[in-house]
Amino acid sequence: MKKIITISVVVLLALGFGFFLFKISPQEQQQTQNATSDFDLSAVKAATEPRALSVDDHIQGKPDAKNVLIAYEDFQCPSCAATADMLKQIPTEFTDTKFVFRYFPLYQIHKNAVVSAYAAEAAGAQNKYWEMHDLLFKNQNSWAELADPTDYFVQLAQQAGVSNIDQFKSDIANKKFKDRVQKDLVDSLSLNIPGTPTFFFNGHQLKNDDLAGLKKQAEQYYIK
Repeated sequence: MKKIITISVVVLLALGFGFFLFKISPQEQQQTQNATSDFDLSAVKAATEPRALSVDDHIQGKPDAKNVLIAYEDFQCPSCAATADMLKQIPTEFTDTKFVFRYFPLYQIHKNAVVSAYAAEAAGAQNKYWEMHDLLFKNQNSWAELADPTDYFVQLAQQAGVSNIDQFKSDIANKKFKDRVQKDLVDSLSLNIPGTPTFFFNGHQLKNDDLAGLKKQAEQYYIK
């Protein structure tokens, strides 16, 4: 059956680009859970708040910040790429707030969603996570539809400053970080989030908006 992607569009006047939320229907979310993959989704269960932060989370901002903004994203999602620059401003624009990036790979829709997450983790293992994160989004159109994007990811890794390319390629090929990506996927499915990107501020889901809109929504949950 042909999958239908529902797209809602909000124009961001302040930032000058279109903001898209890639939504998935309940049927598509169930398909994601039932899809044949390497992931063990037996731990998926209904949840109302994101799981607690842990040492393997990817965080920007002050580690001891009281407030937490979590974004669930997919590197192959155009909407996520469109908001990447905006989200980089979070640690400075949101006083005493840290930004957390988590994976929600929509692999029923995006064929390279999972391998791109593995590439980011492989770069992160060599202390180049955020550099790779930015390059994956910036160059999304160049790798999204490749049958095997590994060679292209190697080029990005070199730009990011990854020193041991053989290790980088091995980590991707051996799916070394499958459990790490699976951890976020289970969290995403447990929360039954509508699509990517989806934001939570101090455990409360926010509506997708521009930076000013997110700040306004977050005010009611802000911890001083």
